[in-house]
Amino acid sequence: MKISQKFRKYFLRFTISIFMGLICLIPSLLFSADITLIASLSGDKQTGKFNQPVSLFFDESKKRLYIADTGNNRLISFDSEFNYISEFDVGGKLKYPMSLVRNSREQFFVIGGPAKHEIFFIDIPQRDFRRLEIRDSPAGENPVVPGKLAIDKNDNLYITDRGNGRILVLNSKGRFLREIKVENRFADFSDMRVDMDGNVYSLSTLEGKVYIFNNKGELTLSFGKKGEGLQEFEFPVSIAVDKNGLIYVLDQHKGSILVFKKDGIFQSSFLKNGWNPGELNKPSYLYTDMENKIYIVDRGNNRIQVFQAGK
Repeated sequence: MKISQKFRKYFLRFTISIFMGLICLIPSLLFSADITLIASLSGDKQTGKFNQPVSLFFDESKKRLYIADTGNNRLISFDSEFNYISEFDVGGKLKYPMSLVRNSREQFFVIGGPAKHEIFFIDIPQRDFRRLEIRDSPAGENPVVPGKLAIDKNDNLYITDRGNGRILVLNSKGRFLREIKVENRFADFSDMRVDMDGNVYSLSTLEGKVYIFNNKGELTLSFGKKGEGLQEFEFPVSIAVDKNGLIYVLDQHKGSILVFKKDGIFQSSFLKNGWNPGELNKPSYLYTDMENKIYIVDRGNNRIQVFQAGK
């Protein structure tokens, strides 16, 4: 029986499309296979159960993990093996911690307070707890509304200003150094990270876009768009960059992490929505350390999940 020329063409196109689909999946499958869940923290009898944790910070010098246990009005710390160390709430003064960093002098900066957007300076040994005022910052169209914090190797503080769609850079005393922004009123800069070279990786949730700036605050690259495709963002909420320059974006609605090379080329995605170990429910924050551990605040499940990526 002879096969028609039309059928041959159809069969060839179908075979090619299947092959190309499998090729596209290979990087994702390889990457996902190299991700291992190594810890899940949700509190216990000693610490009490977590209550709506929002963010975290890993101190590379001390190898300590600090979690903003927002609903319990406290910061709680663990060692690198995830053993509980201590908790502190500044004698009940700390309210609703939403974001935190720790500098080389072991001092904390925390966004929180009753209004959830004040910046506080905390020096535990010195028993110093006070509100940090941003000094000499240029006025925006709206009042400054701090959202997320990051810190660089020189202890300079980076603050997303949700009220004006920009990033403010301050020294450790709160004095303004510079601002980072783009001429786009839809850019909301919901999260950011700073690498060892001072490059700033920022995320705009409303646009579904990543912006990368050099250490002078100049825009060098932007990529990403909203959509339901494998490489697109539905509701991205947090960003991280690892020691190899891979960029991780946490998508809350997808319950997954999308991975890109530093030139914005999509690599893979992994994880999914759910309640089982290794699954996510309304995740809110993402962090990576120098040993390629991936920390995720799995807020809907009231836990922190830690994955080990390939080194």
